[in-house]
Amino acid sequence: MTRRNSNFRDEFGIIPEFMVPVAVIGFACMMYVFLNYIPAHDPHAPPFPARLFLGALMGCVVAAYLLLIGYVNQDAKRRDMGQVLWTLLIIFIPNGIGFLAYFLLRKPLVGNCPRCGERVEKGFHYCPRCGNSLTPTCGQCGQTVRPDYVCCPHCGKALAAPSA
Repeated sequence: MTRRNSNFRDEFGIIPEFMVPVAVIGFACMMYVFLNYIPAHDPHAPPFPARLFLGALMGCVVAAYLLLIGYVNQDAKRRDMGQVLWTLLIIFIPNGIGFLAYFLLRKPLVGNCPRCGERVEKGFHYCPRCGNSLTPTCGQCGQTVRPDYVCCPHCGKALAAPSA
């Protein structure tokens, strides 16, 4: 099982496609509220530049909130956590505490065994289904080594054919 570092583009890519237009609509609603609704109902509304700034700021906050809901929904699914439960928790727990709880308590990513395809957790050295070694080891001393090592840092022997 190879370890893959994720980047922002990969993580952003798990957000469902329908959430992007929903976030844009949320942004547009905040702009409407600050530019049209508030001046029509409040005679002491702030001046236009302040309303424009506040509308854009609140629109960005609402859009980010909606995109985070989509992210947590899909991330909980790929980490074998309660997808619906976590989505509802982050929606109904106020002030971002639901997001904080999710990111503190989420499980590590689950990978697949290259031989049988069984889902295995990070840190497993052998597949629980087929017994395949998931981490390269030194053929001489049996210690775990990184795939790019040429010689074992534990015993000094050459790693011509590490078992992976």
